Amino acid sequence: MTAERVYRLLLRVYPRDFRSEYGREMTLIFRDEYRMCDTAALTFWVSMVWDVAHSAMSMWADVWIARGKNYTRTVEVVMKFAGILAASLGVFGVLNAVAEGVAMRGTLERPPLLGVVLGGAAGVLLIAAGAAVVRSTRSARNTATIALVTSLLIVMIVRLTHPWMSELSELIGIGLPIALLAALHWPRRRDDSSASPA
Repeated sequence: MTAERVYRLLLRVYPRDFRSEYGREMTLIFRDEYRMCDTAALTFWVSMVWDVAHSAMSMWADVWIARGKNYTRTVEVVMKFAGILAASLGVFGVLNAVAEGVAMRGTLERPPLLGVVLGGAAGVLLIAAGAAVVRSTRSARNTATIALVTSLLIVMIVRLTHPWMSELSELIGIGLPIALLAALHWPRRRDDSSASPA
């Protein structure tokens, strides 16, 4: 096996993109150094292996940092979308509660009226949680958590006391807060201390 083939094998420790872009030039530089130096010397090969290992570790660190930044950006975009969705569904919940309240205006039944008021309150809390999720700061995350838990408790109370809730209302009122809570408290790769204070 020639020295150049050995060096090409050493280059495999670099990331693929780096190898495809710079591998040929590195091989040419190696060829020139190999011709000029005492290639039989152990120090030549030790320095080559050390150089490749040291620079490859640096390259891989850069690759993983870039992937972590891309992951963080993706999570932030998804969370902003989820916040907008939660606020929109909160507006829908409030409007739905107002429409039901207007429809029940002639009747003064206490339990359904209480359910309508609680449903409207749950919608307002979803709006607040959605706005907090979009802000994506630590205090906003705490605010969103409190709003989501409270909204979830209200919807559960309404569901237990007034079983007339539709399946869509249950899905929005129970499923959405649970999904957002899970997303808010999912482990992040980015350190939360780097988030800007509220």
